[in-house]
Amino acid sequence: MKEKTPVAVLGATGMVGQQLLTMLQDHPWFYVSEMVASERRAGIPYGETTRWMVDTTLPPAMALLTLKGPNEALASPLVFSCLGARVARDLEPVLVQNGHLVVSNASAFRRNPDVPLLIPEVNPESLRLLSAQRVIGGRGGLVTNPNCVVAGLALGLAPLHHAFRLTKATVVTLQAVSGAGIPGVGAVELVDNLIPWIEGEEDKIAYETARILEAPLAISASVHRVAVLHGHTMSVSISMERTPSREDIIGAWEAFRPPGDVAGLPTCPLRPIVYVHDVQRPQPRLDRMAGRGMSITIGRLRPCPVLGFAFELCVHNLVRGAAGAALLNAELCARRGLIP
Repeated sequence: MKEKTPVAVLGATGMVGQQLLTMLQDHPWFYVSEMVASERRAGIPYGETTRWMVDTTLPPAMALLTLKGPNEALASPLVFSCLGARVARDLEPVLVQNGHLVVSNASAFRRNPDVPLLIPEVNPESLRLLSAQRVIGGRGGLVTNPNCVVAGLALGLAPLHHAFRLTKATVVTLQAVSGAGIPGVGAVELVDNLIPWIEGEEDKIAYETARILEAPLAISASVHRVAVLHGHTMSVSISMERTPSREDIIGAWEAFRPPGDVAGLPTCPLRPIVYVHDVQRPQPRLDRMAGRGMSITIGRLRPCPVLGFAFELCVHNLVRGAAGAALLNAELCARRGLIP
């Protein structure tokens, strides 16, 4: 790109917003021009009101930016939304009508049939839905990335579905505390414990995975919050129409590469899927930063006596599962000339 595009970040003080800011620092295509937070924080420099929680230093230039309130006009053509679903449902349509391209991490509009639910390496063709949005009256557009589990799960299942046609899957998740945001889950709840419930999560996993893969795939999900800082791990079992060998499945994963104009985007990893042969992997602490956090790690492929095959998968919930997913979506929109 000849010039960097100014961007606004909504929900900049939360965990996903903070992770996104670190990834936008020195980005070759975008720079942070505006940040938006709650009304009570409007008018305050970002660095004076943010409880910085990610593993990097707060960029000094961003610390000096004055936060805007949710109802203030924005000048940036590209808006990243790291809002909660309730706030996003009210605010994101207004921004679209005002001519902004909104790339959202929120779940508010993921089920809308005219809103892309996008993983660029898997279903880049879903961006065609932006044209439908503009036909029905929007001046801008809205693109969403999936749930933080689905971002890894659908990516790992995609090569297998294309090669062998998936029919059923079960997934049991062990989800990191950073996925619960700030302040998240209290230590008194998680030390010597786990929580076998996350509101709405199991339904999101089933619906969003099937939609992204464009498959009548039956999925049974069971979710758990565990005492891990970053990195969602999941145990997956699958059945397929065809009967591949273990080597066929691993080969499909290892051969998978980003398609077409997705390859070479600044945030896109060369190998979105990494298979490890160590039987004790993947592990969140060892594998969550594969591909700078944008690759998923799969291991322990084995026979499943119920469905056919089983394996373990790890995804960095804040990077590939949230901030990095939105950033990669925005890069593909920029490459295709979709930013107003």
